[in-house]
Amino acid sequence: MSSRIYLVRHGATEWSKNGKHTSTSDIPLTAAGEKEVLETRDAFVGPGKLIDPDKIARIYCSPRGRARRTAELLNLGIHEHQHFQLREGADGITTTEKDDPSAKTIHVTPLIQEWDYGDYEGLTIEEVHKLRKQKGQHNGRNWSIWKDSCPGGETPQQVSDRLDELIKEIKSVIAGKSAEYPGDTRIAHHATAPKDIVCVAHGHILAAFAIRWVDQPLKNGTRLLNEPCGVAVLGFEHDDLEEPAIIMGQRPGH
Repeated sequence: MSSRIYLVRHGATEWSKNGKHTSTSDIPLTAAGEKEVLETRDAFVGPGKLIDPDKIARIYCSPRGRARRTAELLNLGIHEHQHFQLREGADGITTTEKDDPSAKTIHVTPLIQEWDYGDYEGLTIEEVHKLRKQKGQHNGRNWSIWKDSCPGGETPQQVSDRLDELIKEIKSVIAGKSAEYPGDTRIAHHATAPKDIVCVAHGHILAAFAIRWVDQPLKNGTRLLNEPCGVAVLGFEHDDLEEPAIIMGQRPGH
């Protein structure tokens, strides 16, 4: 099987349950949110299931506690200890020492943290629309994160740039696991080395990741949704690194 990239959104928080934009605020999972993660794990993670831990080459996780807790509960082949490796820029996050150097490591990186909402942090979409009308910024249409900037936060271009950096790294990881076709861009179909990637993060950033994966501008992300604890699947057409694709459906074990 070719490489797969699994995008897993974290479980529910009090803010996400109420529709509040949550990026830099470190809001923990609710009890119901943790239960959702366990249900996703039981349904999709394990030998012969959609996400097979033995096939995972690398795990990426947002620095936010809600994403890290989700990664812990998913138990992506790490078992007794969750090994977090801090990536540069994720301020305030500590790492867990690895007891077993051969164990899988979760790469905690700001490249996959949620879109910075700036002044709209903690606001619902209705509150954002109301605020923009009060400031004369309505411009005849409602605000869209995919087309407009977040005052005090990130622009679509800034988000696109950091995701492109992560996507480049992921392709490099996959290419390093596929030596069957030296100098070619095809992924070794029968190689035994793990080639799957898992990203545990947030709603908007994962939708943006999917859009950039297929080299589209973020303005095309308007209709992409990923529910709490939902799993999206990306891959490659013709097993070719130069043909990234969104996989519309996949059977477990394939």
